[in-house]
Amino acid sequence: MAKIHTHYDNLKVARGAPAEVIRAAYKALSQKYHPDKNPGDEKAARIMAIVNTAYNTLSDPVRRKEHDEWIASEEWEVEWLESTGAEETPGRPPRPDAWEPKVPDTSARPRPRLMRDPRWWLGLATCFVAGAGAAVYLMEPPQGKLPPMLAWAGKPDPVPSIPTDRPDELGTDASTEGWARRFGGEGSAPPPEIKALAVTQLVVPARAPDCGTDLQTLTAPSGDPWPAESGYLPGYPVGNSGSEMQFLIDNSANASPIFVKLYDLDRRSNVRHAYVQARATFVIDKLSAGKYEVRYQNIIVGDGKTECLNGRRVQLRQAAAFAPGG
Repeated sequence: MAKIHTHYDNLKVARGAPAEVIRAAYKALSQKYHPDKNPGDEKAARIMAIVNTAYNTLSDPVRRKEHDEWIASEEWEVEWLESTGAEETPGRPPRPDAWEPKVPDTSARPRPRLMRDPRWWLGLATCFVAGAGAAVYLMEPPQGKLPPMLAWAGKPDPVPSIPTDRPDELGTDASTEGWARRFGGEGSAPPPEIKALAVTQLVVPARAPDCGTDLQTLTAPSGDPWPAESGYLPGYPVGNSGSEMQFLIDNSANASPIFVKLYDLDRRSNVRHAYVQARATFVIDKLSAGKYEVRYQNIIVGDGKTECLNGRRVQLRQAAAFAPGG
């Protein structure tokens, strides 16, 4: 199973570590990566920011409980996606609880060689003669078998059709124009195979920062820093692979980057996690057909607390990007 990177990993402690161990680990890492001891070291400053975020989360009982619940949810989702992929991949042994093993039939005896049995040939010839007689009987006109009033005359006399279109001009073949065309002069070609790609677009509107709905952190929920460019977040599984659908996330009108989750309404789980830069677009492609919902959240970069309107924490906002699939 793919490992989920957490704040416990950032502080290098176990998930069930007590508060004293977490405090000691934070103190040790602070002494190593503090900016005062590493002046001008951007890497040390970035690591120290990650350590501060991890300690602020794990030192607060409420936030630590939320983080533990998030870890359990993500691990369950990864395990479910990997087990589903293992069942659909040919060549791998099935799970013991997925299908019942086939029990070989030990009572079956080897069949005799039918090609050497004259009774088999006699039965085959009888069936052939009977089938030929039935075909001849059905193809005969029924006038001689039924009274004249009940006899079916077969196909009706052809009615001459009156052409409604004007004849083709000299040297012009109308059959070669339009959708249907002749194929090499012999019959008609098979209809072309047409595949449609379902494309759904989500346009994120421009808005002011709001503490009640925006993320105020330098790192992703997994504990890793946000990517430098738009793309999928590392450490998350990429599920529902296919070639039938794609989503265009248009964040060009928004001055803040966004955190995007693509939610499968049938499986009731997140199958894609993406980060889209401000004034940019990103395409979530290579998706199988299905019913999805795009959920996104703005991210406050830098010190945006002075621009916040309140300090409430609410759930992830859902966008109207519903796409039915087959």
